[in-house]
Amino acid sequence: MSSRLFKFFTDSRSDAVISTGAVAERLRFVGSGEGAGGFWSRGISACVVCDGAALIFRNKPLVVIGGVDSTMEEMKFLTKYRSKVYIIHRCDTFRALKIMQQRVLSKPKIEVIWNSSVVEAYRDENGKGVLGGLKVKNVVTGDVSDLKMSGLFFVIVHEPATKFLDGQHELDEYEYVVSKPGTTKTIVLLCEAVDS
Repeated sequence: MSSRLFKFFTDSRSDAVISTGAVAERLRFVGSGEGAGGFWSRGISACVVCDGAALIFRNKPLVVIGGVDSTMEEMKFLTKYRSKVYIIHRCDTFRALKIMQQRVLSKPKIEVIWNSSVVEAYRDENGKGVLGGLKVKNVVTGDVSDLKMSGLFFVIVHEPATKFLDGQHELDEYEYVVSKPGTTKTIVLLCEAVDS
């Protein structure tokens, strides 16, 4: 980053954006991975907007793991398409803003499974090789219950994809690129526009 990263040409000068993105955190338990025995992309996802309206989930119950603001936001989207959505949360309270919690908890389509974590994902009984249910453990009592459902979404935390900057740009406490207050402009000029 000691020199401009790239140049772009326009009819008139405009701003450019470098979007680093972020990687969704995924929980690890039996059946959560990719490949044989795992249901990643076959019922388990980290993108509600990408996969939540998919036909594979039509009129079937879904599960979201999380309790932060983004979890509450994603729940509003899912309830538009599904008859029942469960939130599995490892504690007895959410970390999300109270107003966002109230909006979600007031919806009859949503049921919260408190003090719980997923210990296993298993295959659909019809043998289609897709997710069919979860084994859910109550972290207080140790009891394990069975939850039939067709889709699981991790909506927990995202890790910013900013490691490549390697100290060359100011990052905030969560490792997102710092922007000028009240704008989306970064402190460092990352590119140069050249009028054509």
